[in-house]
Amino acid sequence: MKYTTFIIITILFFSNSFAKIIDQAIVIIENDVITQSEFEKKFNFIMNQYRVAGQPMPSNIKTLKKQILEHMINTRLQLQYAERNGLEVKEWMLDKAMENMAKKNGVTLTEFREQIINQGLNYKIYRSVMKEDLITREVQRRIISNRVRISQKEIKEFIKHQSHVFKENNEYKISNILVALSETPSMNEKLEAEKKILMIKNKFINGKKFSDLAKNYSDSGSALSGGNLGWKKISQIPKMFLKDLEKLNSGQISNIINSSNGYYLFYLEDKKEMKNIEIKERKTRHILIKTNAIVTNEIAFNKLKELKKRIERGESFANLARAHSDDTMSAANGGLLGWAAAGSFVPEYEDQLDKLPLNKISEPFSSQFGWHIMELLEKRNQDNTEAIMKNLAKKHITASRSGEVIDSWIIELKSKNYVKYIDEKSSKNNISSDNKAINYDEINKQLWDPFSE
Repeated sequence: MKYTTFIIITILFFSNSFAKIIDQAIVIIENDVITQSEFEKKFNFIMNQYRVAGQPMPSNIKTLKKQILEHMINTRLQLQYAERNGLEVKEWMLDKAMENMAKKNGVTLTEFREQIINQGLNYKIYRSVMKEDLITREVQRRIISNRVRISQKEIKEFIKHQSHVFKENNEYKISNILVALSETPSMNEKLEAEKKILMIKNKFINGKKFSDLAKNYSDSGSALSGGNLGWKKISQIPKMFLKDLEKLNSGQISNIINSSNGYYLFYLEDKKEMKNIEIKERKTRHILIKTNAIVTNEIAFNKLKELKKRIERGESFANLARAHSDDTMSAANGGLLGWAAAGSFVPEYEDQLDKLPLNKISEPFSSQFGWHIMELLEKRNQDNTEAIMKNLAKKHITASRSGEVIDSWIIELKSKNYVKYIDEKSSKNNISSDNKAINYDEINKQLWDPFSE
C-alpha cells in the first residue's frame, strides 16, 4: 500500500513538473502569466474564425502571432485593472449578451451554441472571449468618459460645420415606378417609354394613387407592393434620387429621372428629419417606501394606501412626501421628479404613468426600488431637436477621440505594470537575456483587433 502511494505521488509530481515544462509562461504580467498553451488556444481559435468567415488566411503568420499576443497582453492588463476597481461581469450578464448575439443571427441561444460547435469553434473559448470583451468594453467606456472632455463651444462648432452628419440620420419612406428600356433601345422605344412615364406622372397629378399606378404600370421589382421601398437612410437611397429628395415634401413625386435602364419616378410618402423632433414629456411626483427586514411588502402597501387617503382628504402631497418618502432626493422637493420623456423611468413606473389621468393619485404599486404612489401633474409636447443634435454631436466628437485616448491609456498601463517576455531560448523560467522590459513605443499601436466589432 505504501509502495502504491509512493508511485502515485511520484507520478503526480513528475506529471505536474512535465506539464509545467511543456506549458511555459511566455509573458509575465504583474502576478499573472500568459502561457504557451493559452496562446496556442487563442491562435487556433482565431484561425478557425478566419476559416468560418471564409476569409483568406493571413500570409504572414509571424506578424499575426505577434498581434494576437499583444492583444492578449492588452486584454490581461485591462482585466487586472477591472479587478482592482471592482468591475466584473456576472454570468447572467454574459448569458444576456450571448442571447443578444443569438437574436442577431435569428436563432435561439441553444441553436447559436450548436452553430458555433458545428463550425468547429470551441464554445468555452468563444464564451470566455465574449466575457473578456464585455469587461474591456466597460473599462474603456469608463476611461473615455473620464478623459474626454467636450465643451459647449465644440458641440456648437460641430453642429455648424458638420451638418451632413445629421442628414445621415434622416430617414425617408419612398416608392418608385420604372418604365424599363432594353439594353440597346431604339429611338422609337425611348420615345414610347418617355410618353408612358409622362402619362403616369400626369395621372398622379390628377389624383391617382402612386401605389395603384406602380402596380399597373411599373416594371420595377417592387411593383406588386405598389413600388414601396420602405424606410431608407440617405446612404441606402440610389444616388439618382438624391438630387430631388431634399426638395420634396411628403406626398410629392420627383421629376422624371433618366437612367441607362429606363425612366424613373419616385414618391416621398413620409420623412423623419433631424428637425422639429417633438417628444411627449410628463411631470410627476411620487412617494417611495422601501422594503427591508422590518418593512414588509404588506406594511409598505398599507402605509401608502393610508397616505393616499390622506392626500385625497386634502393633505399636501408635497408635505407627506417630505415626511415619509424614502427617495431622499425627490422627497426634499416634495416628491417632484420633474419633466421626463417616455421611457425615462423603470417599466413598472412607466406602466402606471401611461394609464393615470391628470391630477390623480395612483394605487400603490411596486418596482425594483420599493413601493410607490404617484401623481401625474402635467403633460406637454417638447421640441427636442436641439438636445438630440447636441447629443449626436457629442457622440461623434467622443468617438473621434476615443481611439487615441485608449491607445494612450494602454501605454500608461504598460508603463505602470510589470510586463516582460520570457525568452524561449533561455533556460526554464528565466527572463529574456537582455533583461529589459518591452519597448512598447516601437510596437505598432494600430494592431488588428480580432475581437472588435
